[in-house]
Amino acid sequence: MSRNGRRHVASRRRRAGAPTIPYFPWRRIESPYPPLDILEPAQIEAIHDASMEILEEMGIQVLSPRALEVLARGGVEVDRGTGVVRFDRGLIAELVAKAPEQVSVTPRNPARRLTIGGRHINFSLVSGPPNVHDCERGRRSGNYRDYCDLVRLMHSLEIIHCLGNQPVAPIDLPAPSRHLDCYLADVIYTDRAYNCTAIGAERVLDGIDIAAIARGVTRADLIASPAVMTNINVNSPRLLDNAMCEGLMAMAEWGQPVVVTPFTLMGAMTPITLAAALAQQNAEALAGIALAQLVRPGTPVVYGAFTSNVDMRTGAPAFGTPENAKATVVAGQLARRYGLPYRASNANASNVADAQAVYESQMSLWSAILGHANIIFHGAGWLEGGLCASFEK
Repeated sequence: MSRNGRRHVASRRRRAGAPTIPYFPWRRIESPYPPLDILEPAQIEAIHDASMEILEEMGIQVLSPRALEVLARGGVEVDRGTGVVRFDRGLIAELVAKAPEQVSVTPRNPARRLTIGGRHINFSLVSGPPNVHDCERGRRSGNYRDYCDLVRLMHSLEIIHCLGNQPVAPIDLPAPSRHLDCYLADVIYTDRAYNCTAIGAERVLDGIDIAAIARGVTRADLIASPAVMTNINVNSPRLLDNAMCEGLMAMAEWGQPVVVTPFTLMGAMTPITLAAALAQQNAEALAGIALAQLVRPGTPVVYGAFTSNVDMRTGAPAFGTPENAKATVVAGQLARRYGLPYRASNANASNVADAQAVYESQMSLWSAILGHANIIFHGAGWLEGGLCASFEK
């Protein structure tokens, strides 16, 4: 342990008046390892070419009328009857090249600024489960009390760099306004960055405004100095729904970083083979990234990956598998090919915090680290394939 680290631990012990578990202070982490490239450059180009064929010939269905207008004005072929849009590969290359290679996010405490890109690694808390669990109270539906407790717990763990989006869904609050209660907890109980809820433009704009208030600036000031992120899930196969499009465009209009993550499970939302799944993931991610650049050229974006397989007996998602690990590493190669920051996840399919959760998590984490993921969502707390937030995990 470094001298500064020992001082930090000693000062925490003095303040608490009792022995504590030693840990390093909050710090920015950079990978000391070169990225792992398990595919040859020609194989990466083959996946790229297949993705371009998907975008040019099959297209992506877009359910937002406003997004269709933006795409049409940007030179994308739009079928008004079906909502299917087809991108020329040259246009895709031009738009993706407008995105910066590195993203910065500054919360209300500038000492907790995130740098997403290069060799930087950032961990976030679990996001979005409808249930929560601890060993004392058992499994229960998500609620606001547990939401606040998870935010406070995250703030006490110096290895977690940012909150993410809603560590558990507080379903005891009214659905139209619960995001406001969540944003309030996000700025009261932690000084770290949080994600906007990207279900439509209204929730996004509320999140941006609260971040601006917490920093004592205006919404317009955040264009030059982003304060929040969001994650957009493409509805695989090949569908961008209205709410996700509106959330993406609202973030892009105000210059806030957008993580575009297709939800691609081999054998369910994609073909069963790894190469085909990655080609589809790549096409869907690039389509969302291109839309963000058409709204505001230079919008910070992050290439998101979530490709795994399903249990062929039940159809349930499986995580931390060899296929999941390979897909995560290769997605990092694809992100680097386009010069984009990269997002991966720490996921597992275990129902409790047990040995299965450990070995699946280490497979997820090591593939993310070796793939040079710059932000790792669900870094702590994920259980049951994302259906439960666990205090112990």
